[in-house]
Amino acid sequence: MKKVGIIRFSALGDIASTMPVVRACKYTPTLITSPIGQALYQDECDSFIVMGNKSVKEGFRVLAEIRRHHFDVIVDLQSNDRSRAMTTLALTRSVNSKGIDQQQQTTKILFDIAQKTDCFNSADVSPETREKSYIVLNVGSSGKWLSKRLPDHKWVEFSRKLIERYALPFVLTGSEDEREYVEHIARLLPGKSEIAAGKTTIPELKQLLKAACLTVSTDSGPMHLSAVQKTPTIGLFGATNWIKSAPYGPWSVALFDRTYYPNSTPPLASQLEINDYYSSISIEEGLDRLSRYLAP
Repeated sequence: MKKVGIIRFSALGDIASTMPVVRACKYTPTLITSPIGQALYQDECDSFIVMGNKSVKEGFRVLAEIRRHHFDVIVDLQSNDRSRAMTTLALTRSVNSKGIDQQQQTTKILFDIAQKTDCFNSADVSPETREKSYIVLNVGSSGKWLSKRLPDHKWVEFSRKLIERYALPFVLTGSEDEREYVEHIARLLPGKSEIAAGKTTIPELKQLLKAACLTVSTDSGPMHLSAVQKTPTIGLFGATNWIKSAPYGPWSVALFDRTYYPNSTPPLASQLEINDYYSSISIEEGLDRLSRYLAP
């Protein structure tokens, strides 16, 4: 039995995108992660090394704990300067993103790192059946990423078309600081809506997304968390790269405005400027492409 450490910090979406790799590990791994990562994986993993903050003191504490585990290999899925320094000082065999094509979907990059070892199976792309329950609309984004928010009228348009096809209630998600915006969108929508924004813990959000029959989301953590749990997921892109940040699995699709991006080439860098990125996105395109995964 090999002792495998997996490093992944950052935001919810980054950690969620790691889930297919963690689940593919042939052994029971130890996750070297943040408190968000521990909350996300608490029902799946038993062993954690948690970095509580970015201070030098905390870094050395975590390094000492890594050394005490005597890992056979550390899989550095973070692959930044801090994690590389940590694995070097741990004096343990490690693998990272060096030599891997970075212009591909994030989870593919993570699997490419993991496959540098013999500790992982291939990616699981077998779909799961979803009952007709509710549709999650993750309409928000953080205050930093207002450029990821769609115009109000697009959510009204999308919700009408979703009601025509599925006649299901909506659950609107987002963080506590997005609740006012989410409530604003909910008031505009036809049909029945429940607001979950700011009302769920990370484990509760995980279960909420897993039980949905469809998620429609901006490029965000909940989008990735939905997709890695095999919930059919439509990701809405404009200000960010829909190739690299595409949601995981054949049951997911990334949509973008083909009028704004006539050459189907994503922006070279994520755009903070608010612009008309989304007006011509067609929700029907996503629904048609995912029809085999959606309950009739």
